[in-house]
Amino acid sequence: MKVFFTGTENLRSLRGVCNLKAEILIGNYRGFDQLALRYLRSIEYPNVKVYETGSQLGFGYQIINANRYPAQDIEMSRIADFMLAVHDGSRGVARNLRRMPSNKVRIIQV
Repeated sequence: MKVFFTGTENLRSLRGVCNLKAEILIGNYRGFDQLALRYLRSIEYPNVKVYETGSQLGFGYQIINANRYPAQDIEMSRIADFMLAVHDGSRGVARNLRRMPSNKVRIIQV
């Protein structure tokens, strides 16, 4: 199972996904992505793929260069089985939500 993470900065929902032992697909953009990556590294979660956004920050995880933004978000939404979205109304998260079929999205609105 693959889960595409997108969001702003709320990390409480990560624990449940980690318990599923899912492969986490995530960008490395500032905000939610980097906070989530720091958290995942701190708990030594092994199954993470980082889709490059230009910062070259992998936090010790495999970096996948999917070209320029928004190519990495399009690729993650194409291959993910589900999306976990922490949404505070931001445009980027809203775009990612539109990319995913509705049956693959779980929303936590903050």
